[in-house]
Amino acid sequence: MFENDHNENGMENTQFDSQPVNDDLSVSGVDNVTKKGKGKKAALIGGISAAVVVGGSATAYAASDTVKNQVKLRLSSPENYYAWVTENNSKNLGQILSENYKKTIDNMEKGTDAKFKLSFEPTQETKDILIDELFGGSSNDETKQFEDIIKNNDSIGITAGWSAKKGKTNGSFGLELSDKHIVGVDTAIDADTMDYFVRIPELKEQWIGVSMGETMDELMSDEEANAVLQTYKDIMNDPASFLSPDELETEVNRYVGVWSKFADDVKLEKKEAVDICDITVNYTVASVELKEKDAVKLGLKYLEELKDDDIIKGIVVDKVKAVDDEDEYMEDIDDAIDDLKDQLEDDDFDEDTTLTIDTYIDATGTIRGFGFSADEDEFSMILGKDGDDVRGEMRFVEEGEEEFSVKLSAEEQGKDKYTGSLTFAYPSYSYDDDYNRVSETKEAVVKFDDFEIVEKEKGYFNGDFVIEIPGVDPIGISFSSDGKKQEVSYEVEIKGKDYGKLKLAYSVDYGTDTDVPSKDSAFMVDVKNADNFQLDEYVSQDEFSKFAKGIMNDVGIDDKTAEELAKYATEELFGSMDSGFDIDDDDDFDWDDDDLDFDFDDDEDVPRTTSAFDDDDYDFDFSFDPSQFKYEDYKDFMTEEQFNEFVEEMQKYADEYSSTASKTTTKKAS
Repeated sequence: MFENDHNENGMENTQFDSQPVNDDLSVSGVDNVTKKGKGKKAALIGGISAAVVVGGSATAYAASDTVKNQVKLRLSSPENYYAWVTENNSKNLGQILSENYKKTIDNMEKGTDAKFKLSFEPTQETKDILIDELFGGSSNDETKQFEDIIKNNDSIGITAGWSAKKGKTNGSFGLELSDKHIVGVDTAIDADTMDYFVRIPELKEQWIGVSMGETMDELMSDEEANAVLQTYKDIMNDPASFLSPDELETEVNRYVGVWSKFADDVKLEKKEAVDICDITVNYTVASVELKEKDAVKLGLKYLEELKDDDIIKGIVVDKVKAVDDEDEYMEDIDDAIDDLKDQLEDDDFDEDTTLTIDTYIDATGTIRGFGFSADEDEFSMILGKDGDDVRGEMRFVEEGEEEFSVKLSAEEQGKDKYTGSLTFAYPSYSYDDDYNRVSETKEAVVKFDDFEIVEKEKGYFNGDFVIEIPGVDPIGISFSSDGKKQEVSYEVEIKGKDYGKLKLAYSVDYGTDTDVPSKDSAFMVDVKNADNFQLDEYVSQDEFSKFAKGIMNDVGIDDKTAEELAKYATEELFGSMDSGFDIDDDDDFDWDDDDLDFDFDDDEDVPRTTSAFDDDDYDFDFSFDPSQFKYEDYKDFMTEEQFNEFVEEMQKYADEYSSTASKTTTKKAS
C-alpha cells in the first residue's frame, strides 16, 4: 500500500559514517616516505576521500527518493518543486496506465478465458421451509417426487463462461443441481462482421444466427455512419491501432505537464502536521489558488497544447472522422482559443478565489492526497502511515453540509497484510411530527481481517469481511484464493436463523482459441423479417418434447410425469402456431349477411334515458333512501350543512330518474 514506486533499489535513507584517517600508516618493506612524499600521499588520500564522498552522494541521490526529494525541496522554488513533483508522479501514473493497457492488449492477443459459478447450499431447515411453502407440508404420491428434488439436492448453481480473442467472443450459461449440469445456453459473437449466434446444445447442436453487420451496411449507407461503424470494429479488434500504450503514456504526461507549468504561484508548507483520522503525519503541502481568470487561462493553455497534439488530431480526424478534414479540426480549436482570448481581453472576472487545490507530498516526493475547495464545497482524499498504522480519509462537503465521508483505519500485519475497517458516513433524513426535516448521520462499516493481495494482475485476494449497515443484520463474507482462482462465500443468516451458504467462484486465464460458428451451417434469421420467424422451422415439436422430457428426467422426475409435462409444454409453445387462425385467410372471416340483420327505423322514436341500456333485458331500478346516510360517517370530510345539501341533491336526482323511467315505460306499453 505504501511502496515507494520511484525507488527500485529499496534504499529509503542513506547515511554516511565518518571514520578517522591514520596518517602514520606504513607498509613493511617500503622506505619511509619523505615529507614531500607525505604531501603527495595526503593529497592522494584527500582526492580519494573526496571522490568517495562525491560518488557516494551521487549514488545516494540516484538511489534514494527521499534524498532526491529533500534536495529538490531545499534548492528549488516552490513553483519548480511543485512542477517537479507533479511531473514525477504523472510519469509514474502514465507508465502504470501504459503498462496495464499494454497487458490488456497482450491478453486480448493471447485470448482471455473467464469462468464463473454462483451456487447456493441450503440447510435442511431451509429445505423444509421451502417444501412447506410449495406443498403445504402434506406429502402425497403426486408431490413426493417434487419434494425429493429439493431433499436430494445439496446445491443449486448457475455457471457462466466467457472467452474472447481478437474481436471474437464465446459465452455459455448453465444450470446445475448438486454440481450436475442440467441445461445451458451458448452464445457467440463476431465483432468484425457483427454476427450473433445462440443455441441450447441440449435441444439442438445447430446455431441460430443473426447477421447485424449486413443489416447495418444496408441501413447505414452514408459515409459518416459507415465510418462510425468501422471505428467500432477497429477498436474491438485492435485497440492499439486506435491508441497505443506509448501514446497513452505520452498524453498523460503532456496534459499533466500543462498543469504543472501553469501553476506559477504555489505556496509550500514544509513538514506540516496533517491529521488523518487518529494519526498525525508530516507532509509537505503545496497549495494553488485559482481565480475565475486563472481557469480561463488554464483552458487556453490546454487548447494551445491540443492544437499541437498530433495524437489526438489523428484520432479525431483520421480514425474517428469526427470532422471532415484537418482544416476543420484546426478551425474549431482556433475558434475556441479566440473565444477565451476575447474573455481575457475583456477582463471581466471576479477577483475572489474560486478554487483552492492542496497537494499532500510525503518525504519521498510521492503524492499521497489531494484537497479541493470552492466556496462552501470541499472534496479531499488523503492517505497516511505512522509505523504500522495506516489511515485514509475521503470527504465531500456541499454547501457547507457533509454529503458523505469514508475513513480507512488499518494496521499492517507483516508484509502487505492488513486488518482494519472502512467507515462510510452519510446523512439520513426523516420528518418529525411537525413535518420538519430532521437530519442525522448514519454509518455503515466494513471490517476486514488479514486482507492481502494474492495475485495482483488478476485481483485475487484473501480476507474476511463483515458489513454492518444500520437496521440490517451483519453480513459476513469470506474471500480466499490459491492464486489460480478467487472464491467468495457468504453465510446467509437472518435474525439468527441459518439459511445456508452462498458461494461464488471465478477465474481468469490467458491463452485460448476462440472461434464463431459458420453462417453456412447455422440457421440464419433475416433481421428485416424477424417477425415472420417460426420456431418449427428451426426445431420440430418432437425434438422439443424430447428435450423437455430429458431435462425433467435429469432433475429427478419419473418418465410418466415428465412425458405429460413435456407434452403440455410443447403444446403451449407450439399451439399458437397451429391454431389455424390466419388473418390473411378469407375463409377465417366468412361473414353471413343474413346473420347480421340490423333494422334501423328512422321514424321510430327512440327514447333517451339516464340508463346505459334501454332494453327489456336491462332494467335498472334506482332508488334512494336518505336514512342510510349518517353525518357521523362524513364529518371528517365536510360540515353538517354541506352534508345536508349533498343528501338533498341525491334526492332530487332520484326523483328525476323515477319520473323519466315512468314516462319511458308508459310509452313502450302503448
